[in-house]
Amino acid sequence: MITQKNKEFSLKYVTGLLVIVGLLLGGSTGLMAAGTNSIFGVPISELDKDQQLTITGTVTSSEDGMPIPAVNVILKGTNTGTTSDFDGNYAINVPSNNSVLVFSSVGYVTKEIAVGTNRVLNISLDTDVSALDEVVVVGYGSAKKETLTGSIEQVKAEAFEDLAVGSPALALQGRTPGLVVTRTSSRPGDEGVNFLIRGASSINGIEALIVIDGIPAINSSSFNDMNPNDIENISVLKGGSASVYGSRAAGGVILVTTKKGKGDVKVDISTITRMGTIGIRPPSPTMSQYGQLYAAAAREDIASGKPPRYFFWNDLETVDRIAAGEEGYYDLPINGRIWLGDAPRFDEMFGNSYSSQHNISVSGGTEKSNFRVSAGYDENVGGLKVADDSADRYNFSINYGVDISDKLSLNTNISYLHNKFSGPTSGLAREAATWDAPLFPTYNPDGQYYANFGGVNITGDRNAIAQVKDGGRENKAVEQFKIAAQATYKFTDHLNFTGSYAISRQNSEYQAYAVSVPLYSWDGGFSNNINNTSYIQEGTGPDNNDGNITYKNYKGALNYTNSFGDHNFSGLLAIEAEKNELNEYNIRRNGFVDYGVYDIDLGATDQLVTTSGGGNAWGFFGYIGRLNYDYKGKYLLEFQGRRDGSSRFADGAKWSNYGSVSGGWVISSEEFLIDSNFVSFLKLRGGYGEVGSTSGIGNFGYLSTVGFGTTVFGETSANQQATSRASSLFSSTTTWERIVSKEIGLDFRLFNNNVFGSLDLYQKDNIGMLVRGITPDVLGTATPFTNIGTLETKGWEAMLGWQGKVGDLDFTISANMSDSRNEITKYEGAQTIFENLNDTDRSRNILGKPINSFYLWETDGYFDSQAEVDAYYSSLTPGGILPSQTSNDALRPGDIRVVDSNGDGILNNEDLTYQGDAAVHYVYGLNFDLKYKNFDVSAFFQGALDHQIYREGYFAQPFQAEWQNQSNTWLGRTWTEDNRNAEFPRLTTQRGLSAWNYRSKDHILQNNRYIRLKSLIVGYNFKGLQIGNTPINTVRIYFSGNDLFEATSVKDGYDPEFQRSSNNSAYPFMRTWALGLKVSL
Repeated sequence: MITQKNKEFSLKYVTGLLVIVGLLLGGSTGLMAAGTNSIFGVPISELDKDQQLTITGTVTSSEDGMPIPAVNVILKGTNTGTTSDFDGNYAINVPSNNSVLVFSSVGYVTKEIAVGTNRVLNISLDTDVSALDEVVVVGYGSAKKETLTGSIEQVKAEAFEDLAVGSPALALQGRTPGLVVTRTSSRPGDEGVNFLIRGASSINGIEALIVIDGIPAINSSSFNDMNPNDIENISVLKGGSASVYGSRAAGGVILVTTKKGKGDVKVDISTITRMGTIGIRPPSPTMSQYGQLYAAAAREDIASGKPPRYFFWNDLETVDRIAAGEEGYYDLPINGRIWLGDAPRFDEMFGNSYSSQHNISVSGGTEKSNFRVSAGYDENVGGLKVADDSADRYNFSINYGVDISDKLSLNTNISYLHNKFSGPTSGLAREAATWDAPLFPTYNPDGQYYANFGGVNITGDRNAIAQVKDGGRENKAVEQFKIAAQATYKFTDHLNFTGSYAISRQNSEYQAYAVSVPLYSWDGGFSNNINNTSYIQEGTGPDNNDGNITYKNYKGALNYTNSFGDHNFSGLLAIEAEKNELNEYNIRRNGFVDYGVYDIDLGATDQLVTTSGGGNAWGFFGYIGRLNYDYKGKYLLEFQGRRDGSSRFADGAKWSNYGSVSGGWVISSEEFLIDSNFVSFLKLRGGYGEVGSTSGIGNFGYLSTVGFGTTVFGETSANQQATSRASSLFSSTTTWERIVSKEIGLDFRLFNNNVFGSLDLYQKDNIGMLVRGITPDVLGTATPFTNIGTLETKGWEAMLGWQGKVGDLDFTISANMSDSRNEITKYEGAQTIFENLNDTDRSRNILGKPINSFYLWETDGYFDSQAEVDAYYSSLTPGGILPSQTSNDALRPGDIRVVDSNGDGILNNEDLTYQGDAAVHYVYGLNFDLKYKNFDVSAFFQGALDHQIYREGYFAQPFQAEWQNQSNTWLGRTWTEDNRNAEFPRLTTQRGLSAWNYRSKDHILQNNRYIRLKSLIVGYNFKGLQIGNTPINTVRIYFSGNDLFEATSVKDGYDPEFQRSSNNSAYPFMRTWALGLKVSL
């Protein structure tokens, strides 16, 4: 009998090689032939010559309807059988109608079918998610999942199909443990997506390396702007498994494999229509809410004997009119006679959006060749409803592979993407929500734009709607084009050579202009202009990913694989060279007038003209080696090594060596577990590896430039004197950062593979972190980067799932979670503590604490009486942050009590205490998949259990300033005589007292804990349809939703994924509701 283990060698993603692999494993040249007399070298008895029944049919995949070659078709109870050919066709003789056929294939669930009266049995096999012999893409090759010794997670195509969003990057959120995907906005083209694998590796912010079909991507846009429908799978390399990429792998590696053609020619067409609705509305108030908050604060001041700071509003009567929502003229001493009305700017600016996505692909293959051609269009429209704010993306891809001879094969890929963004130049930051009170309508009665502050005595120059609609626009177009070719020559069945060449090109064009927009008073008098300085700007773009880039990659690899009895070997020797050239330019002219023609030549030449730009380049060269050994697939060992050279370092420091060693023990293959009904698979693995990074180093950072200028010098008759200043110093010994990783992991499957999971523990140490030494300012320039820092990161990852079948219902439930913690263990001079966030962006790093640590003043509830306040003042020395007891900022009952943490009697920065870090912790994902006949339901939840955030900007605390807008977060939730256990301290219009209650205090630090329904898909598949003589494999209709629901502990009213600054953006995160149709011919 052929056992199940003999059959479970998964070749799901290399279908075109199934037959060849079968030949190698079984040593039979007749494997492809229907009716062969052996399978994988196991003899098959000849059928009874007197039998009369011949059964034929085709075996296809239930996932995509494609034929499956090399499927074992066995007459149950015998070793009689055959295999399907390349097109999935089979034929077998059986003795009677009572016969049962068993269909099995690598990577698919085995199916038993009774023959009955049927003579044609077309079989559809389901994907087996428990297949351990599944082939997983690794660095510079592939490997069986069962024999992996490193930590590699794979995300399959299903995660990117039928999504209501067009970004494959966002589809990865929560999908795999150890990979944290964050975003800062939902604005098209400006989502701010970031990948972090296994936590921070350096204070310099190391990015993950993205490799698409074996070629490193130009930048993150190459992946973020891919067509999700082109993705076959994604492998995430973590720890030592990434060492094969050496100096580029310190941030982990994301390997993307695109779809190839297979089987009969197939045409797939899909379209999806989307509607976006606002998710969590930011806490921007209405006129009445604003007035109620102001009136409440004023009354608290009056009750405590303080004069309220009414500023514009003059007195409590005026504030009460605003609180009542009374629209009309207001006579104000500062502003004059102005009109105030209900003008919640956010609600006027943002609303529903409508967009779509369309895809078509044609694919197919034979035993000798395969192809796939695809094209896609994605229209991404933002939630801004008063002006166009959208991105249009076009994708095109061709994959073609051919066996030129028995020894030589060729694979080629051409891909193209074009992303065009258009939106307002400005007006979407603090202007849209936090800056001005919601009291100034967009238009006056004459339809003119109404100025903030009324435009009479104060000539306001802000109106967010006017700024967004008519104040100017920015347009950016980025296109990327890649051609890659790979040739493989097979010397023997065990040895081949692969050579590849790829060239990628990015062209980016950017234009932005701002024009003056007049603003008026309510009665039509001119007030001021938005953008008093108009301009037009052109270039390659302002972002890090912009510019005209040419990237070339050359690679040659010698691959060996062989078995000697129970000893299995494979090896790799390779060289790789990379060169990247960047050219940028930017031109700006002030004095632009909008005549409907937008060209840099129309900017004024007699006003300020600025130009910048230039070219830059970097190169890498690497020697790569890998050796794998296993004994009976039970004892596993892997060695990887790489020597890298970089143009970014000075002579003598350009080269460095990296490597890893890892091992595994498949415990379930031991005799004491091999027949276990409980343990289906159990593997212990562990490893040590080293990778490098050039993060923080410029392309020619070892060169110091000198800038020239002038300065005033002298006490009397001072004149401008010529000056010169070095850009920085550089150490000739500065070299790569080196990250050492250690890990141990466990993979398991229980109860006949129905329960599955994994657990990983790891530690990585950046033992040569590049930091600038802290020196006195007298040095006159920046200190050099040197390898004198050390960062330690520890973490864990866990995954658990359960799959099963009840009648026709198939289900899979899985969950994953991960966490990492870091600590700066060496950094001379990094002891200065600042209040609030000590972030790496401002070089605020603290020895012995994590990157981006919070230091806040500890609080101990509210003062309950004036006697408590007086006793508190008596216990402390005046000064520091303590408000004067004789000022309007003097403390009262209901104000916060700050703890003198060091007990010295003075409240100052010495009392700041560590309150955690800004990293996301306990990131998790929950997946639910149900399939019942032709119906399927998939729900994916994603979230985090611990993410500390301190909100910044105007909405961080009430009454930072009297003239600004006020968050409705505080309304009805602050301390009063009748609500002494309130969430927030007592209101006040006094700036200093408000700062005492809120600024950098531990009680205002909040946990962004949340769970979000990331995606929901409900679909139905119609099969076996036909139009005339044209068969339709599948027609699928489905609903798809994204970000449809969330529960969060955020207490200030923002979305849990919103950035910390309330001023930087008002753009809401949208809920997406979509209907889709897919047709497969």
